Amino acid sequence: MEITLKNNCRIITPLSPKLTERESQRLSEELINCYEDRTALDMSFVQDCTNEFIDEIRMHKGISLFNINSDVFAILTSMNLDKTLKLFVSEMDFLNDKHQLINRKFALV
Repeated sequence: MEITLKNNCRIITPLSPKLTERESQRLSEELINCYEDRTALDMSFVQDCTNEFIDEIRMHKGISLFNINSDVFAILTSMNLDKTLKLFVSEMDFLNDKHQLINRKFALV
């Protein structure tokens, strides 16, 4: 796990391709020790995640995600986590707090 600070924002990069219960516990320890206002996970190396990871990010409402794999993004939107988490395409979007990904789920009436 790699942690960087940019523009008073904390960026945590998990280096594991699958976020399991062990990585979720390590992430929880880092998020508890977080004192910055804005924290994000760089998901560029992550290909898959487990329920423990999803439960962990549900508990921390102020966390953002960017560089999300399409499979993980599909899981997050199907569980309606795009409504509670801030999802971004890139690190630049997160730092500028612009271009948030939102699944609108429009329907024809």
